[in-house]
Amino acid sequence: MSEMKKREVKLGDIITYNKGYAFKSNEYTNTGKMVVRVTDFTLDSISDNDSVYLEPNDKYKKFIINTNDILIQTVGSWANNPNSIVGKVVRVPDKCDKAYLNQNIVRIIPNKDFDNTYLYYALKANQFSMYCVLRGQGAANQASITLATIFKFKFRAHFFSEQKRIADILSAYDNLIENNNKRIKLLERMAENLYKEWFVRFRFPGYEDEHFIEDIPSSWNYVQLGDIATFDRGISYSSKEINCDDGINLINLKNIRSYGGFRRDGTKQYNGKYKDSQIVVAGDLILGVTDMTQDRRTVGSVALIPEISGMSVISADLVKLNPKVPNVFFYCMCRYGFYSKYFSQFANGANVLHLKPNVLLNKKILLPTAELIEAFAEKVQPMIDIVNYLNRQNDLLSKQRDLLLPRLMSGKLEV
Repeated sequence: MSEMKKREVKLGDIITYNKGYAFKSNEYTNTGKMVVRVTDFTLDSISDNDSVYLEPNDKYKKFIINTNDILIQTVGSWANNPNSIVGKVVRVPDKCDKAYLNQNIVRIIPNKDFDNTYLYYALKANQFSMYCVLRGQGAANQASITLATIFKFKFRAHFFSEQKRIADILSAYDNLIENNNKRIKLLERMAENLYKEWFVRFRFPGYEDEHFIEDIPSSWNYVQLGDIATFDRGISYSSKEINCDDGINLINLKNIRSYGGFRRDGTKQYNGKYKDSQIVVAGDLILGVTDMTQDRRTVGSVALIPEISGMSVISADLVKLNPKVPNVFFYCMCRYGFYSKYFSQFANGANVLHLKPNVLLNKKILLPTAELIEAFAEKVQPMIDIVNYLNRQNDLLSKQRDLLLPRLMSGKLEV
């Protein structure tokens, strides 16, 4: 098999670029244009789960990004934390089209004789992030890379005719992943809308015949949290016990999305001791009891454990909830019924917020009838199951794409 013709190129010779802007956090709003920050980067894309926004302003026009733009993270972690590694390369998904670009990110735009999608995959295949890490500057907790160093990066590139064919093959996988993510978002919105319709707006089945007392259904009851749920605490661990090669999954605070939901790329590896009560399996419910920020994004927030390969345990930043009602109802009650925000009020601390689970046991919550809870769980559990299925499919598609990537780029596979 003859290898396709390639040429060595220097990144700085084939692109133009623009840097992000240092937007002020006190200008952020809940609506408007999304501001893409380094903290929104996933392994391959951008998440809008914890988004911040700005009101549109013409003076920021040059910081607007478009779908499929290539972004490089110029400040981040060293190699021991790949989730936020300096030099990480992502592409802008549809949901972030026309967003603003924040500081510590640079957008690169290839010249007209170089395919944009191919360039993205070429940087992934040629270990661009590791190049940045090896040349990074900074302290133990944070690395940075200069633009001059970025632009010196060299790699062997196919000629334009082959670039497009390779990009099309690899893009097929990412397009499927993106479509699955859209379905996941839709299903999560359906679950939220159903919960709010039944249990916030009180338009549940049979509500027309319900007697209301001070706008509350008379058949519902206030109960103490300790009457319907218990907690299991997570593991306190040392830095020597995590990020090992032969450990088990450690579900930690980074697995909790801001204001609720599971983040699949936050898992660490752990090789220390644990108790049976600290093991979690698919369908278990966890709650964050720590927050590194003062805006209470994770403390009090909940997530359902998806199917994960291998054994999993939880860290001391989390507790496992054991409710007497279906987990999916308790999850939606906390996330969509504003109980997570209510619970977070009882956390305190100067630099790090801590929530003591026992403080919550005597707090009262409004509980619907058992029949209504079961009816809701029967409707929403299939939605959660499909979300988990789609996430597993995305994992497989990502692995298949990543296996193809180096073979296509090296010329071992002809196109």
